[in-house]
Amino acid sequence: MTIKGLTAEQGRILHAMQGLLPLAADIAQARISLVLPVTEELEARVLAGLTGNTTAAGEELFLQIYAQAEPLTRVEDGADDPAANGAADGNRALVPVPLADEPLSVQTLRDNQVTEGMREFILGQYARMKVFPICDAAGACFAAAAFEDREADVVFWDATMDFLRNSTGVDGGNACYRRMASIDGLVLVNARNKEILAANNAARHIYHVLGVGMLVGRRTNSMDIHWNGVTEVCSTGEAYEEEIRQKGLTLDIRFLPINDSSDRPRQLIAIIEDVTQLKQKDEELRVQSAMIKEIHHRVKNNLQTIASLLRLEQRRARSQETRTALKDSINRISSIALVHEYLSTQGTEEVDMSSLGKDVFRTVLSSMGNPELQLQAAFTAQSLLLPSQKAASLALVLNELVQNSLEHGFEGCTQGTLAVDLFETPGNVILRVTDDGAGLPKDFQAGRSKSLGLKIVHTVVTSDLKGVFYLHNRTDGVRGTMAEVILPRV
Repeated sequence: MTIKGLTAEQGRILHAMQGLLPLAADIAQARISLVLPVTEELEARVLAGLTGNTTAAGEELFLQIYAQAEPLTRVEDGADDPAANGAADGNRALVPVPLADEPLSVQTLRDNQVTEGMREFILGQYARMKVFPICDAAGACFAAAAFEDREADVVFWDATMDFLRNSTGVDGGNACYRRMASIDGLVLVNARNKEILAANNAARHIYHVLGVGMLVGRRTNSMDIHWNGVTEVCSTGEAYEEEIRQKGLTLDIRFLPINDSSDRPRQLIAIIEDVTQLKQKDEELRVQSAMIKEIHHRVKNNLQTIASLLRLEQRRARSQETRTALKDSINRISSIALVHEYLSTQGTEEVDMSSLGKDVFRTVLSSMGNPELQLQAAFTAQSLLLPSQKAASLALVLNELVQNSLEHGFEGCTQGTLAVDLFETPGNVILRVTDDGAGLPKDFQAGRSKSLGLKIVHTVVTSDLKGVFYLHNRTDGVRGTMAEVILPRV
């Protein structure tokens, strides 16, 4: 089924109206359908005022629903309504509707006049209807906009139709034109004298809380209302959004212009959203975030203090074994402290593991430098965000693997390479540490190793990270060791 007989201009008008149809339905608190003839034959019959619902050949005649939208402010069950099936939320569906079901639309298309009445959509149940002609620049009526609602409050219907007629050239992506909620206030303003012409119950309730009695008849520049946005829209002709704080309430107000033939605002639609609780929650979250950052900062400082004390003990220790054990402990504490340092500055519970891993890698290299070893070290990582707990565990694992490689992998070597790769595959995060050192003994078994570092890695990977750990000699023809940690992404 295709649209027949539409000019390019008429097509642009329908397309523009379709984009704003969902918001228009919210403003009108009514279902809105864009209706037009299916065929040129039907269009000719309608415009000629011919009666009958069938062609000369006896075939049933149809109108088509080009687009249709239901209001979020009052969603009804239209399952039994043939016009409601398949054309919701402003989507173009070209749904056929028997001519007999839409007499008001036929009358509007024929007479190029607004028509009003009732339509029975379920046996014994009626909806209030008002159908407006949609005309091109020459004044030719080529489609109709049908408004209907069971519990009709038609005060905003005329203004909504004017709003739709202004849709050509409107940027539908502008946030001011987002949909409105059922609890949002709605006000119609005369742009000439800034007088409020109409207000829904939600708007009246909001301003009753603020101590304003009757909204209708007041001016928006009065002391108890004082909407600067009205002046802004009247001067620019563009939609505008502002936030107002008044007597403990925070209101987000969108001003949408209804322009006249010279593109100057004639009326304005104001959509009022009470965001007081949302702002309070945002403030609570900001305070909470600041407290969490402060806690991480203090934990980092405490860990660094402990590391400093251990360094003092390391210098005083006479046994090389004790000094080595203290150095290993200092590196472990420092890697965990780095996690808390990131969390104290980022203000989020996710850590960029690529940056953290690089810092851990550098810290271990600087603390365990061997002047007799010429080492080429490389760290490669994808940008990877991990939850703080998982990041802390992986940082500790990285610390242990690099530390283990430096302590045991290059015994008797004067030069070598050490590479760390951190990346993700679908569903997994992989950490790989590779060296070209002496390699592992043939009878080596990671599970039976007495190395504290490897025991820590195995425990953290399997218990905390729910992953797997492999340690083996390289299989690419190069002497050395490869350690690999694979953990689930989620």
